[in-house]
Amino acid sequence: MLRKLRPFQYFLATSLSEAMSLLARYGQQASIMAGGTDLLVFMKQGVKNPQYVIDIKGIPNLDYISYDDREGLKIGPLATLQSIVKSPIVQERYPLLGESAQAVGILQVRNRGTVTGNLCTASPSADMPPSLLALGARLKLASQEGERVVPLGDFFAGPFETVLSSEEMVVEVQVPPPLPHSAGTYLWVPKQTAVDETLVGVATVVALSSHSQCREAHVAFASVAPMPMRARKAEDFLRGQKLDDERISQAAQVAARETSPRSRAEYRRHMSQVLTEKALHESLSRIPW
Repeated sequence: MLRKLRPFQYFLATSLSEAMSLLARYGQQASIMAGGTDLLVFMKQGVKNPQYVIDIKGIPNLDYISYDDREGLKIGPLATLQSIVKSPIVQERYPLLGESAQAVGILQVRNRGTVTGNLCTASPSADMPPSLLALGARLKLASQEGERVVPLGDFFAGPFETVLSSEEMVVEVQVPPPLPHSAGTYLWVPKQTAVDETLVGVATVVALSSHSQCREAHVAFASVAPMPMRARKAEDFLRGQKLDDERISQAAQVAARETSPRSRAEYRRHMSQVLTEKALHESLSRIPW
């Protein structure tokens, strides 16, 4: 149920240093707002009640999406989900990121919501984490005390919880260059609800050392565990093997057994297996030679 917003003090930061200074001053009483598509809903639901809201939307030059062959993809903290969908860089080199962003909400939400916001909410059903996990993404966190880089897999601490301190914010998403002869896919099944939340989402990335030999495979899920997760046993099962139909089918079964859904467990595990098998085949079909 939506409620009337409690009073709070609003700051429109004009620089990252100003935003971090405000975070250092107000700590746990403050929340960063980029797109606000999650934060404002949580505030109306009474889930979050910050006394101070620090809006970073007005800080210039933070909506970048850049790429080079040495460092890979870099996404600024104000890059919107729709900009990921439309980005030529993403379409060419990381199409599964565009598929993940396309799965989030409706166009109005994607036009406002940011990639970093989707990650920082840490919802178990968020669509961006699986693809970024499968791609080996890292996050640059910053505060007045300095910066640190955290693998995305170490960023989530529980449902709707992260390792961010009360004085830190995410200032960049970093994705390494794609491996040679590799491709990825994101597939999802939505809940039949007003907000179109994801019931099961799976991202796969496959790299081949020959036309059928698996050099590396990553499988990551949304909405089938308390946090976004990698299916490590399934990845080990695929690595170094010939990727024929039987091996892929067996790997999908292994991946499904690694999940731990909180509700509708049998159906979610079944769909995890179905989507993983389909996503692995689709990833293989996209690999250029």
